[in-house]
Amino acid sequence: MEMLFGAVCVCLLLLSAVLLRKYLSLKRNIRSFSQELEKLKDSGYSQPLKVSDFDNDIVKLAVKVNEHTDIQRKLAMEYEESRRQLSTVISGISHDFRTPLTASLGYLQMIEKSGGLTGKNAEYLSIAMEKNRYLKELSDEFFELTKTESGGEELALEEVNLSNILTETVLEQHDWISQRNISADIDIADGIIISTDSRSLTRILNNLMSNSQKYAVDSFAVSLSREGEQIRLSVENTVADSESVDIGRVFEPFYRMASRTSGGSGLGLYVVKLLCGRLGWDVAAEINGDAFAVRIII
Repeated sequence: MEMLFGAVCVCLLLLSAVLLRKYLSLKRNIRSFSQELEKLKDSGYSQPLKVSDFDNDIVKLAVKVNEHTDIQRKLAMEYEESRRQLSTVISGISHDFRTPLTASLGYLQMIEKSGGLTGKNAEYLSIAMEKNRYLKELSDEFFELTKTESGGEELALEEVNLSNILTETVLEQHDWISQRNISADIDIADGIIISTDSRSLTRILNNLMSNSQKYAVDSFAVSLSREGEQIRLSVENTVADSESVDIGRVFEPFYRMASRTSGGSGLGLYVVKLLCGRLGWDVAAEINGDAFAVRIII
């Protein structure tokens, strides 16, 4: 009886040892799987998922994961290629639009300068010129947008005086500010130097100014300051109907707020968001009362 009991104990110990080994092996494989799956987050990582033993179920699982990973990579490559092709097509169409529109606007300006039209004909000419300018602006924005979205333009980083560039950009807004009797509050700290792509910076600032020009009702404010290691840029203006502004959508393409002026494609702030992302800057919008503001942290 004692021998039988001893044999049972030995068998149980052996079984426990086998189960423990299996359990430890399973934990090892799960840990290895987790590490390998973490590597797959990197789009540049192309190695198949590996297993540390030849357990049939584990091997089958690894094969299935690798198959799905290959499918996802293929879909991602196809999507990227389709996106590039679409960007190329849109860029080409935008370019084809720009050339005849520029020529058309030039001829209309020549007719206007000739002074040969009066009364209703002169009014019709003015409307035609306004519509041509809007179409040209729209085609230019589409052309610039496709280049930005495709990431085809390399960033050329250089040291620039942000204080001076922002001051010059604000001074260029003098005409519409004075014509519409807009009160301006400008607070730009001196000597703020940053390393950035000057072309992208210019587009960001011009789009912010253009957005204020379209929507400003009676006030316009620009501030630039340094707070510790951060540089804060803010462009703010009052709007006609603040309650209708969907603050969560202002950076979406083609979203437009209620405006007392004409024009606008709804792409300006979308491009600002894209460019800030490429430069590694944080951008956000907020509305307090009837004041709408875009704030950038550099």
